[in-house]
Amino acid sequence: MEIPKSYFKNDTVYGNLSGTPREGTIGCGFLYKPDASYSENLCFAHYGAFYLLSGEGLYRDEAGREIPLRAGDYVQRMPDVPHSTTVYPTGDWLEFFVCFGAQTYDHLADLKLLSREPVIHPGLSPLLFKKCIYLLDYMKNSPGDRQPFLYLQLQEFAMELYQRSSQRQVDSETRRLMQRAAELLCAPPDFISPKEAAGRLDMGYENFRKKFKAYFHDSPGAYQLSARLNYSKTLLLDTKKSLNEIALLCHFSDAFAYSKAFKKYYGISPSLFRQMYLP
Repeated sequence: MEIPKSYFKNDTVYGNLSGTPREGTIGCGFLYKPDASYSENLCFAHYGAFYLLSGEGLYRDEAGREIPLRAGDYVQRMPDVPHSTTVYPTGDWLEFFVCFGAQTYDHLADLKLLSREPVIHPGLSPLLFKKCIYLLDYMKNSPGDRQPFLYLQLQEFAMELYQRSSQRQVDSETRRLMQRAAELLCAPPDFISPKEAAGRLDMGYENFRKKFKAYFHDSPGAYQLSARLNYSKTLLLDTKKSLNEIALLCHFSDAFAYSKAFKKYYGISPSLFRQMYLP
């Protein structure tokens, strides 16, 4: 994957939701390290991690275990865990980091939505690189009252990297079936039910549900709900349809049920979302 040279620079932004560094810190950005370096006994109070876009190095935990680092790795600086990192003198080290609260990380890890391994391997992806650019731009330009929404996006980015890492470890037939399942569940305007998707894949529903959750770290219903809400954002911004029309197109019973789900997921109402992003 070719990364434009214009991104090989330090470009970061930080914020704080609560005034407490351990729980309130948020941040993201690109870090460029053109020279060899060694950082010993690093220990963060909050959760920090970086997606290595270019370069090579080494991670060393407090017990002395060494893990080689290469482009496409995701390195987690877990709260209160001492570690060291080495940047090799290749001259092209570029990482994109994210950070958020320690308790949030522990909660997501307990739910198996994030890994407790320090280094995982989601691989390089142009789509993920675009998300890095979007997160940084959004954090730079969003008003202060939008920071809670950004906090959720930072978590979603970390969870997606974990999900991609997990998916790379399954056999090709399971990967094919689950990717097809996601296509079936998330295709508007049908948004077929999980049971219907299982039937089209010639799988028993319980077996389908278990494999889907193991692969995507989410139930088929919850995964589809995210897609329906995301599709609704397109309708909010690209059409003049009423909330009730959008609700029905996205398979909600009415505008009230849709608005309630949207606000729970994104932290704002669909009406406010439309108001904020339409000129």
